[in-house]
Amino acid sequence: MSNFSELCPLFNTGVYNELTIPYVNLASVSATSKASGGYVFGRSVIVTAAYICKHTAFTATATATAVYLCRQTTFDATKTVFATIALSATDTVVVPRKYKAMTITAKTFSATQTLVIRTNKSRTGYKHCSFIIRYKEK
Repeated sequence: MSNFSELCPLFNTGVYNELTIPYVNLASVSATSKASGGYVFGRSVIVTAAYICKHTAFTATATATAVYLCRQTTFDATKTVFATIALSATDTVVVPRKYKAMTITAKTFSATQTLVIRTNKSRTGYKHCSFIIRYKEK
């Protein structure tokens, strides 16, 4: 049996898809922007789940921080936070190389809105994290 989802979006309606955002360097986020990258889906989708994985333990100098997934009309626009998680150097909940579910409220994205990863402060001492975003076609 073939998968016709690429030929017609109708066949993909209600099917969950996953987007992997690998190796986001939270240490490179500046104190002024507090954001790292953005992604435009290019169509209407509903984001239903999000997971984070840190690849190594954070350094002892890393201070506690919150990581947010946001919906924005552009990268620099006002953010609407829909997923959060708290991280620290001594975190035992988000262990290296294992994905942990973020706290999320399902959010609809239009074709032009941007998914942006943000933090609440500069990230000195933090290493790479990866994200999995689960969504379905609207």
